[in-house]
Amino acid sequence: MKKTLLNLLLFSIFIITSCNSENENNVDDIPFSPNKPVVISDFGPKEGGLGTRVVISGDNFGNDKSKVKVFFNEKEALVVSMKSKAIYCMVPKQPGDSSVIKVMIEEKIKPDSTKVYKEIVYNKNKFKYHIKASVTTVAGVFNVSESKDGTALEGTFTRPVMIAVDSVGTLIVSDDQGGKIRLISVSDNKLSTIKSGVNEPWQSAFNLDYSACFVLDRRASSRPLIFRAFYRSTNWAEDTPFYDQYDDKGNYIVGNIDTYGITADDKYVYVLTHSGKRLVRVNQETQKVELIGENLNMDSWAHIAYNTVNKYIYVTSEAWGRLYRFDPNHTPEGRNTPWITQADIQHIAGIGIGAAKEGNGRSAQFGEIEGICADHEGNVYFADYSNHVIWKLDLDFNATILAGVPQQRGYKDGKPKEAQFNTPYGVAATPDGIVYVADVYNYVIRCIAIQ
Repeated sequence: MKKTLLNLLLFSIFIITSCNSENENNVDDIPFSPNKPVVISDFGPKEGGLGTRVVISGDNFGNDKSKVKVFFNEKEALVVSMKSKAIYCMVPKQPGDSSVIKVMIEEKIKPDSTKVYKEIVYNKNKFKYHIKASVTTVAGVFNVSESKDGTALEGTFTRPVMIAVDSVGTLIVSDDQGGKIRLISVSDNKLSTIKSGVNEPWQSAFNLDYSACFVLDRRASSRPLIFRAFYRSTNWAEDTPFYDQYDDKGNYIVGNIDTYGITADDKYVYVLTHSGKRLVRVNQETQKVELIGENLNMDSWAHIAYNTVNKYIYVTSEAWGRLYRFDPNHTPEGRNTPWITQADIQHIAGIGIGAAKEGNGRSAQFGEIEGICADHEGNVYFADYSNHVIWKLDLDFNATILAGVPQQRGYKDGKPKEAQFNTPYGVAATPDGIVYVADVYNYVIRCIAIQ
């Protein structure tokens, strides 16, 4: 009898413990309730930099992280995991010196597929963001001018002038006086040659999904070849030539003109010739060449970059120290294909060539500006080779010096505003804004990382 009572007691304790345990396990696995308020009670830590893990505590967050968004100011954070009373997330890149935290939880989806969110903003405390910034050398040997393959910091360039980068750290470098197209794999720490015997390779650009990189053949003596395409599917090892074509009158469309600017979107490659005399687009699949603009009056040397945010093409004008942009899809009334004229070109920044002066739009002053690129937030970067600095232009046309000391030629890694360049020419940006620079007369490739 005593044994039976003992067993019943133990069983009862087990049931009670199990129930309590189950309740404890499930208390954080409660779905979001649209009829209850979302509460943020605190978060921690209160400061950090890019990638800092932050726990936001509160109530009614739900248990489905696919329905939750977290913002530090206007920058969306990565939600790693969550429970009903806690969200575990990572701080996004550069949300600002101090950030208000906002949580948005999907309430429903309308018939038109629009998502409706309930949101809560936490104003009691702000997250303090610590910026980490540096300029480093990632390839080449300072002051050594020769083309040699090897590890990234042992291989060398004859003259690295233009550069493009994909989303995973593959860089394509035009070594123009070496007559080579070079590849840098940051992850493999390797510098190699993917094409030799090229007639002055120049500006290059990846398409939007980074499956192909297009490298311009600058000189008219290369015609009818316009540019070469290298593909990820062949590990960048083989090139496909894209050739000029005839117009309806039997004349070459690009013609016997030097080309300086090249960029790409998801369908076309755009090429700008000397002084903006001709603007063409080339279909990446069919290789069809179309003239879409003439006599754009862009000065002799002009380079271009496609901005994925506003879908404009930005143009640097070297000797004028000015920045322009235009819509490559502008189609005038009466035409069924794009056509760009001088009237469609917008002068957005730069008062004229001179000493470096930060400012907004045309109040800023640049020197001789060359290579240009854009990140996925719409920021545009370009190299000022006479002032030896790298510029950043945001979507509001605010022009600031990203790195370099104006008018000081040199070679120095370190903090961006203390680093020195020697005639920087080409620039390339990853989607999240890490900028690579072809530092021509230091004969190296530099990396500007501000996080």
